[in-house]
Amino acid sequence: MPANVTLEFDQARINYEQAKSPEAKLTALLEMQRFAPAHKGGENLRKDISRKIAAVRRDMDKQKLQEKKAKGSSISVPKEGVGQIVLVGLPNSGKSTLLKRLTNVDVEIAPYKFTTTKPAVGMLDFHGGKIQLVEIPAIVKGSSSGKFNGPQLLAIIRNADAIILVAENNEAENILGEELGNASILLNKPKPKIKISQGSYKGISISGKQFLKVKEKELVDFLQSVGVRHASVVLNEPADLELVSRALNESLVYKKALTINPFNLEGEINESLKEKIFELLDIILVYTKKPGRNVDYTEPLSMPKGTTVEEAAQHLHKDFAKMKYAKLWGSSKYEGQRIPKEYVLKNFDVLEVYS
Repeated sequence: MPANVTLEFDQARINYEQAKSPEAKLTALLEMQRFAPAHKGGENLRKDISRKIAAVRRDMDKQKLQEKKAKGSSISVPKEGVGQIVLVGLPNSGKSTLLKRLTNVDVEIAPYKFTTTKPAVGMLDFHGGKIQLVEIPAIVKGSSSGKFNGPQLLAIIRNADAIILVAENNEAENILGEELGNASILLNKPKPKIKISQGSYKGISISGKQFLKVKEKELVDFLQSVGVRHASVVLNEPADLELVSRALNESLVYKKALTINPFNLEGEINESLKEKIFELLDIILVYTKKPGRNVDYTEPLSMPKGTTVEEAAQHLHKDFAKMKYAKLWGSSKYEGQRIPKEYVLKNFDVLEVYS
């Protein structure tokens, strides 16, 4: 390596060496390419970086192809209940034990590896809402590269609403996180608040420049280096090149995850653990009540957080689109209070609609 590299190049090299996912490696390599020495002595270095960029892009294309093949796999689990959460773990991690403890479903539990050969399903009851828990066969090192039906299993994970990592220690948790990351499944990371629209734009326009953590020219150069030459970029949060790279990558999926060590669970499963599992889904449960009748606690509505009274009413019945008013028990100031249709519902609210 030439001795007169810049600090920016050296930092990009460190980022590349520490990168776990192909996307992070590509971002770092493009930074290295941008800051590589331009003199003749840096020619071999620039060629080496270009070869690495091509190799990473080939790996990413191969991964996309595997994902497409996995979509046609015979291994699938139709969604049921208020949400689907997959139990993901290494061999003998206690997935079956946890599924049985949470749902009472009858599953085979044995002290040898790969006891689970196909997905097992159980339903967890949480205040009337039925959460579908799916135990999939074990993930191993190399699952993201195709080992042991890896692409098919990872396709189930990608399709799920959330993930429970079944891990006895940090090492197991890190292996699972790395395999999922290699499959473009990011855990507990928010989706970038960046919108990049390519089309019949002239050049690259940027809105929200106050959020840029790099110079505008650096962003434009980066976008052009990955083939984006005509686009509208809207930034709604502080953004560096890594975040922009994630926003560009359409293969990435973002999942909320919770780590559970089933061997630490003693006695009855407490309500606190059930609540943590439910919170992975980012939904609320709303109970309904017909005028003059008791509340129906058996089949609550499951709605996204932020749902209004009007949206919930329309979900109940199309006739409620012309609702006159509604009454609420729960988050209102007093029981049975008349509330406006714009009111945002909270978890466990009881709704009575008049049309």
